[in-house]
Amino acid sequence: MRYVKYLIFRIENRKYAIELNHVNGTEQNYSVIPFPDAPFGIQGLINLRGKLIPVYSLRQRFGMNPKITDPGKSALIARTSGIMIAYEVDSVEFIEELEADDIKEMPKMASNDETTFLNKIINIKNQIVIVVDVNKVLSPEAIEQLEKMIEERTAADKKAEEERKAAERAAKEAEAAQKADAEKA
Repeated sequence: MRYVKYLIFRIENRKYAIELNHVNGTEQNYSVIPFPDAPFGIQGLINLRGKLIPVYSLRQRFGMNPKITDPGKSALIARTSGIMIAYEVDSVEFIEELEADDIKEMPKMASNDETTFLNKIINIKNQIVIVVDVNKVLSPEAIEQLEKMIEERTAADKKAEEERKAAERAAKEAEAAQKADAEKA
């Protein structure tokens, strides 16, 4: 018998799931760096242990206000189409392990081009939970735009760091020269 683990999360008063094998972790205390001209749903970037990760609002994708007031606000860090994305949700609930036979395809009548990322349903404690396929939330074009955005931001941050270090070196050299001149006098 094959089992699949899901991370269950909440958006407003609905529960959703992501296959646990896509999740690299969760974050609760994070601040989002706004990023202009980002693709739809991208709230900005977070710096997670030195790596820039785009923050995507599942609330906005579902047509809701992207602002989360829940103190349990979390970011699900997941690998999506080759890049890391932080999916912002109201709260993380629990992990559930299900038999593969208990996972059903989304009924055709509930599926369309806009909802292809909602492709399965599971039943947990007599409650229907919709599974989010992280590889289908964003279009290939949006993924490409994000990769470029991250690359540009990383290059800009690296350049700013190099300039800061050069300025520090120049200041130390000027201080040493002043000190040498003072000693000569």
